[in-house]
Order: sequence, then C-alpha cells, then structure tokens
Amino acid sequence: MKFNPYILIFAFIFASPWLAMSTSFAGPSASGVMEKVDNRDTGETMKSDTLMILMDKGNQKRLRNIKTIRKEYGKDTKGIIFFLTPADVRNTAYMSFDWDDAAKEDDSWLYLPALGKVKRITTGDKSGSFMGSDFTYSDINGIKIEDWDYTFIKESYSLEGKDTWVIQGLPKEQAKQRVMAETGYLKSMMWVQKETLVVVKAKYWVKKGKKIKYFKAEEIQNINNIWTPLKLTMVSTSKGKVTHSSILKVSNVQYNLPVKDTYFTTRSMEQGL
Repeated sequence: MKFNPYILIFAFIFASPWLAMSTSFAGPSASGVMEKVDNRDTGETMKSDTLMILMDKGNQKRLRNIKTIRKEYGKDTKGIIFFLTPADVRNTAYMSFDWDDAAKEDDSWLYLPALGKVKRITTGDKSGSFMGSDFTYSDINGIKIEDWDYTFIKESYSLEGKDTWVIQGLPKEQAKQRVMAETGYLKSMMWVQKETLVVVKAKYWVKKGKKIKYFKAEEIQNINNIWTPLKLTMVSTSKGKVTHSSILKVSNVQYNLPVKDTYFTTRSMEQGL
C-alpha cells in the first residue's frame, strides 16, 4: 500500500519530549490508523490546479502554476503534473505510476523541454528536490506504509481544536537503507486528524545535512464527500533556522470525472496540455 499526502489532495507524510510512549490504547493500532489513512476515499480520478510558491530565506518568492491529473487503475495509480507558467518551466512534465505490488518498483519520469527528452527518475533521485521545492519526488509519489514501523506518541492531542493521533514512523530495519535512500528521511512524526483521517501536520528528520522539515495541511474542505486540503506547506530548517519553504495552493478540484488514459504516456509529457 502507498500513503501520499499530495494525492490526498499532493500525498506526503511522515528526540523530543513527544517520545514518551503510551502504555495502553483501546482503539486501533498506529499501523491500523495509517492503513485507514492510506485507504480513505480520494476519488477514482482527480483534476486540480495548483499555485506553487517557493520562498527563500530572504522571503523572495517564485511562482509556478501547475495542472495535476490522477487516475486509479484498481489498486494502482497513475498521475501526471504539467507546469504551465512561468516561461522557464513551461511544458515541464512529471509522471508517476504507483504500483500496489510491493515487489514492483514504482515508475516515474521527468520531461524537461530544454533537453527535449524524457528522463527516468531513479531510486537514488527520489529523495531530491522536486522542481526546486521543499517537496521531494518521494513526497509526491508517496511511501509504502509496509516499509515503516508506526507507534503512538500521543493517543489524543488537540491541534487547533481538532482531536488527532500523533504517530511516529521509523523505517523497518530490513528496509532501512532502501527507505532512507528513496525518501531521504530518518524518521517522521505525524498528526492525523481523527475526523477526516488527513495528516494535518508532520515533522521529518532528513538524513542529508541533518535538516528538519515541517509539513502542514490547511483549509480542509469536503469536496464530493472527499476531505481535501487546499493549502499544503513544507518548510526546511537547518540548526533551527528556516532555509526555504514551499506552499501549494490548490483550486478547481474535480473528482470522479472521466480522464483519458492517453494522458499517462511519455508522448503526452512531450506534447503538454
């Protein structure tokens, strides 16, 4: 199974005082909660527009407009992202195939118009920055929850007036090196809103450079009976100071409308919208 906070609109995740573990819990296990998050309804198809805002430590902004299209094929998922503006990224395209089969490696490609060719994203590239943002390719593609051990940090925690579970994620020992290579993360901590099963806040410990990243999902709306965050923020920090941040503002979300299979081809990436 695959958990992705961006597809849950984009799909991403997940030693402090929080690490005191609970000794009893009458509800589902932490892994059970993450399975519920993974299995919640996100629509058989989805189209949306996104404004990506990139901010450096001096608060200088760069804006990018994106079109996202996704379609479920049984338990598999195909998605494509087209960059529309500005001119320096126009017609750039990213496509990913998320296979439910845990033994099958997911596929993803990037098309850069300046090079005029489609580049396959390798496992070693997936922890890298996605188009200059604080989100990685792995964040966008999602993570396989069976590769992680989940434990409760808090059984009940009020966050902005909403009850949440606070869950720690650690790569399983047998998959540790591969997971860290793919995600770049040593550990994660997530706040899962009980009412919506949306990860509304997360903290990620980054292996490279010993950085910490903070994720937040806001403006959660019920669209066609699907809880949908319309604002996603990822902030990168080093030694307690913000170094860069990315905001995704989502609009024009449409679920369960017909989506042509021809969108999900390398030819479509090259042709653009």
